[in-house]
Amino acid sequence: MKFNLFNNNIVYYGLLFFFITIIGGYLRIVYMYPSISNDSGYYLKIAYDLAHGLSFFKELNCSYSPLGMYILSAPFYFNNDVGLIFLFTYYFTVFPLISLLFFQILKFFNSSNKICFFFTVLLITANFVFEGFHILLEPYVLLFQLMALWILLKWALKNKTLIWVGGFAFLAFYAKQYGLFILPAIVFWIFKEANDPKLFFIKMGYLVLGFLIPMLLITCYFYFYENIHVLDFLARLFGIDALKGDEVMTRINYSEINLLKKIGQFIIDFPFLALIIFFLFSKKRKITSQINGFSLLLLIGAFCTLYFAYYSHYFQLIIPYVIIITLTIPKSFFEKKSIIIFFLSIVFLVGTSLKLNNKFLVKKEDYNEQLANISVLKSRVVDRNVYLHGVSPAYYFLCKYDSPSYAVLGYKFPISLTLNTIERELSKGDCILIEPEFFALEIFQSYITKNDFIIKDGIKQKRILLLEKK
Repeated sequence: MKFNLFNNNIVYYGLLFFFITIIGGYLRIVYMYPSISNDSGYYLKIAYDLAHGLSFFKELNCSYSPLGMYILSAPFYFNNDVGLIFLFTYYFTVFPLISLLFFQILKFFNSSNKICFFFTVLLITANFVFEGFHILLEPYVLLFQLMALWILLKWALKNKTLIWVGGFAFLAFYAKQYGLFILPAIVFWIFKEANDPKLFFIKMGYLVLGFLIPMLLITCYFYFYENIHVLDFLARLFGIDALKGDEVMTRINYSEINLLKKIGQFIIDFPFLALIIFFLFSKKRKITSQINGFSLLLLIGAFCTLYFAYYSHYFQLIIPYVIIITLTIPKSFFEKKSIIIFFLSIVFLVGTSLKLNNKFLVKKEDYNEQLANISVLKSRVVDRNVYLHGVSPAYYFLCKYDSPSYAVLGYKFPISLTLNTIERELSKGDCILIEPEFFALEIFQSYITKNDFIIKDGIKQKRILLLEKK
């Protein structure tokens, strides 16, 4: 009798137990050592500012669309001093919603509850492995993407539901511009479902209407209430400024070689990507069939995200579509060759267990470092308007520092700006924290050194200068 993973309850539930243990392990280190990453501090400080009256498109220079940060801002309307434990708990509530939607979507590709549940748990496990234990925007993007796809698959070409599909596609985009990459697959599905050019264009009209309604409402709000010119607003909304010029947030230190290395590492860390081979060479159905073409376009769209950057957390938007394309493989594969899924699961679990142990040590070090540095910074840097060049952007949130220039500097990472740009945007009385190696006399000649101190930098120490513009 051939081995069937999904009929062997001991092996099946054993693997699920280990997947859930990995998730529990990540939750444990988060709550034991609540610290935040650079990106988390960036998003949380913007969320904090939004709750305190800052206008996102009018006042703050941020290249991303804001919905995720608006969602993160909700706790700050009730309490200025919300702790990290509560913020992580609030953030993690998005994962059960993702799980529920993803399971329902997988049912359209495979009728087996056990298979769908297995891959749903795998998704959440993998998302934690790929930096999902940090407070980021990707889970919110994925939530709205999945909502759009679920409505599309469940109600097909109904006019009202296509409006909702367009609306949730916009919300995915409004959470982060990369959310837009599901649209080619949606258009393909509508084209195949309509099976008639005239009907296709009619249905596309409803989809576009659903996308445009919330966009027009938001545009009108910022035009009439915030007095932002429509073209300026649209340029910010679509991230045009981030795609041109020298001051950018995307493709920083980007290289095709490093991209290939990152994809290679992704294959090692998430070996289930190898299952695409069975999708590509399946003789049961044409690759251009409705279900296959749809899942393939979802995956291609997801990989387009890597054109802009290849950070590990970007793969959170790729993993779901790797799984979806896997479930389009004929059912006979899961009955006769599930030993392959078992083997890949073991490889995945071994790798993630090693990574979890490493993350435990890193989070512990980060936690101790941030505790020590918060104390030092709050005693040495009492000015609220300070640009953090030599320390992590996480301290914008942890110490509640404000940007000296919201309109240009915002909370942008130093790597995306030049020293000349930073200096030019500082006004009299504004401060900058900078490492001595970046202290250029010809740039900072009109500054005085207010403080000179040491902070922790991992297992090392780092000297920091506090400069004030005269």
